[in-house]
Order: sequence, then C-alpha cells, then structure tokens
Amino acid sequence: MLIETDYPPIRLSQAWPPVISPPPPPAHREHRFKRIPLVGWVLAGILASSRRRSHARQELAIVEKEIVDQLEARGQIDNWVKKNNWFNTPEKQQIALIISEAIGLEKPLEEPPPLHPEDPFGPLFWGPFDDLTPLIVGLEIQKKWNIHVPRESISLAWEGDWTLLQFIEYCENCINDN
Repeated sequence: MLIETDYPPIRLSQAWPPVISPPPPPAHREHRFKRIPLVGWVLAGILASSRRRSHARQELAIVEKEIVDQLEARGQIDNWVKKNNWFNTPEKQQIALIISEAIGLEKPLEEPPPLHPEDPFGPLFWGPFDDLTPLIVGLEIQKKWNIHVPRESISLAWEGDWTLLQFIEYCENCINDN
C-alpha cells in the first residue's frame, strides 16, 4: 500500500524486539553460585536478573533514542491528522490523536508527534515506564466511545508486527461493532 506523507515511517537499525541478554562467561560468579544449593541459587538468580536488566536498559536506551530522534525530526505539523488521507473517518482521526498523545507522554517528547500509517506498532507502544502507552490508549478509547479494546488485541498487534494503521483500523472496527 502506497501512502503519501511528508515524512517517512520509523525504521529501526536494530532488530525488534532487542536481543535477549547473552549468557555470562563461564568464569562469572553467577556460575559459581549455581553450584551452592539454595543460597547460591538465590544469589545466582539475583545476579542473572541484574545482568538482564542492565543489558536491556543499554539495548533499549539505544532503540528509544533512535525512535525519539526520528519522531522529533518530523517536527510539528499543524493539523497533521486531517492532512493525511489515511485518516478518512472521524474515529480514525480521534484514535490517531489518542495514540499520538500517549506516545508523547511516554517518550521524552515536548509535543505529541505526527504519526505515519506504516509506523511499527511495537516500538512505538513500548516505553521505559512499563509500557504505559497501551494502557493509556485503551483507557482513552474506552472513555471516549465506552468500549473496551481487548488486551488480546494489543498482544496480537505486538506479536503480529502490525503497523499503526492496522491497529487504528482494528480499534475503529471495535467502535463500529459496538
């Protein structure tokens, strides 16, 4: 589908989702603690958890910076939601604004960003604050149209590599079915 906008969709230079942390080297304390029953197992688990968190923080910080840089490069476009022909219904326009507001709150952006229909769902809905974006979007849609967006749909969109347009169309179908 060819979609005309003044800016390109977000493209990540790294694979999404980021790589899970590699195992520790064989001489690492974590391996030595695993040989000690109970107390060692607990300590090894704490070390492994800390190692995974540290790795994720480093990897995800790079991804977040890349996303934020691309969103900021789009600049502020007045009335962007009505200038794009892919927002051809009032529901799609409202959902896009809700998503933009939620992304602007969770990512370190001064203003809600203009969105592209082919922006990837997962990286935009991921955030450093325990992924509040899906929660905010679901609550705002529920408040506006008195419908519930099923949590399974967010998981389906996440795992299915949906674009924002696919998710917005899904939400619009939920609204129209109600």
